[in-house]
Amino acid sequence: MAVFNGPESEQKFQQVLENPPSVQIFLKPIAPPAALGLAGFAGSTFITSSWIANWWGTPTSPTIFFPFVGIFGGLAQFIAGIHGFQARDTLVTVINTMWGSFWIAIGILYGFVAAGSIPPHSIHTHFPELAAWFIVLTLFTWSCALASTARDLVLMVCLFSLSIGCTIACCLLAYNGGANPASGSGDGLTGSVTNGIKAASYFWMLSSLCAWWRVTVYLVEEAYGSNSRITRFFPLVRSPVEKRAPFVIPGLGEPGVKRGVPKPMPV
Repeated sequence: MAVFNGPESEQKFQQVLENPPSVQIFLKPIAPPAALGLAGFAGSTFITSSWIANWWGTPTSPTIFFPFVGIFGGLAQFIAGIHGFQARDTLVTVINTMWGSFWIAIGILYGFVAAGSIPPHSIHTHFPELAAWFIVLTLFTWSCALASTARDLVLMVCLFSLSIGCTIACCLLAYNGGANPASGSGDGLTGSVTNGIKAASYFWMLSSLCAWWRVTVYLVEEAYGSNSRITRFFPLVRSPVEKRAPFVIPGLGEPGVKRGVPKPMPV
């Protein structure tokens, strides 16, 4: 406070009050959290959905693959979503923390099944508890799919396929056709749940492949640059909104900077 002592202290103090302090922004570059999030999502989703489609495995297979699904698809994806806050990417924050939480929960659930603490429950039958999970997953995934239309075609197909698969699964798991031991699925639907869940699994596999494609673009762009021949081999078909977006612009009423928002707003 010695700077305000002396004959001109009152004038200096008034100047400090009248002049707003300068704002300095310190950027801390990090790798795109979406790359890790989509990688974890792609791995866990493809393994699980291909098993649901009966491409491989037995009814007890989840008790073996749940550690990888829970750690890579769950924990790693959740961490990527948390880093989405720092990257100021709302889409990554919502979609990756939500699906990371889901795969962590699935890993814990099958861990209890493997330990014999709870009995297994087939996904091909009426499963209202899991349907309740899918209500939340479906609603927010559709919201994220809508937001992805401002990004690129690959991410858009990824999230719309995921949303469609979740919608199918949610409806089938929530519907109870009545107990009928003679039915193919054990739920009175004569195998309808089994066939419907299998259809949902193909949408999930398409979503996981698109996620893998998007992660590959992140990797080759970092390695070779965005204009290299290898990068052009993996087109994204960016939306007009994404193409017009400045590289760094002010956030929408938030401190700091934000990348990828189409129209800058005064802050």
